[in-house]
Amino acid sequence: MTKKLLVAVGLALIAMIALWLYSKSLQDEVAGGQKVKILVAGEDIPAGARLAKSNLAVRDVPEAYVHTSSIRKGEENQIIGRPVAEKVAQGQPLLWSDFELQKSATARRLSAAVQKGQRALTIPVDMSGSIAGMLRPGDRIDVLGTFARAQQDYATVTLLQNVLVLATGEMRGSGEGESEGPTTGNVRSFNNITLSVDPEEAELLVFAMQRGPVNVAMRSQDDVATFDDVPEKNFGDIFEQKRRADFVRRHAAKKIEALKAQ
Repeated sequence: MTKKLLVAVGLALIAMIALWLYSKSLQDEVAGGQKVKILVAGEDIPAGARLAKSNLAVRDVPEAYVHTSSIRKGEENQIIGRPVAEKVAQGQPLLWSDFELQKSATARRLSAAVQKGQRALTIPVDMSGSIAGMLRPGDRIDVLGTFARAQQDYATVTLLQNVLVLATGEMRGSGEGESEGPTTGNVRSFNNITLSVDPEEAELLVFAMQRGPVNVAMRSQDDVATFDDVPEKNFGDIFEQKRRADFVRRHAAKKIEALKAQ
């Protein structure tokens, strides 16, 4: 009798242990699996700052919720001393991609500067077309193009007005912490600029660039007015004396009125 009782108790214990293990397995599955120790930012880490051991903290996270690029405890020696590509907020898990610096700052963050409904479009410029390298992100410009209408018949027209410059070469925004490209003296050198345009403006600009050279004219930072009656300019405005004289007289009068208004 005693032997049978011991066997029954043993089987009951085995059943209880099996039930507990099964219950724990289900619980772990629902909770996301076993906890994994990953590295997180112990404080805000600004972009470009080199990671120090004091910047790190450890957090237990269920395995199912661990990002594939998360850096785990024990791997900190591989990242200490390396600069972070983007700002990492306190408590945010550290990822291997946070330390990938191959991409330029412009490529990583340009999309954040494009307003909703707008598109970033890059156009080529030479030194004269970039205002001799003095154009900066945040400036506003007009875009002009020169096109052939027929054989030996060309015209220059204003395509777009009051366009925001998002980037000049590799420089974006204020340029803080970002490459400004090669310089010659105090003049920056770049061969393209990136503009903020809406989809229809983007279509017009791309079409125009396939048909003739495009140049830009810088605006005053306080001048956001646009004009509906900017006439095209062609050979007649250069070679016909009366048209040239009328042009000079009309624009001289406008400048005098502007000076009087100051």
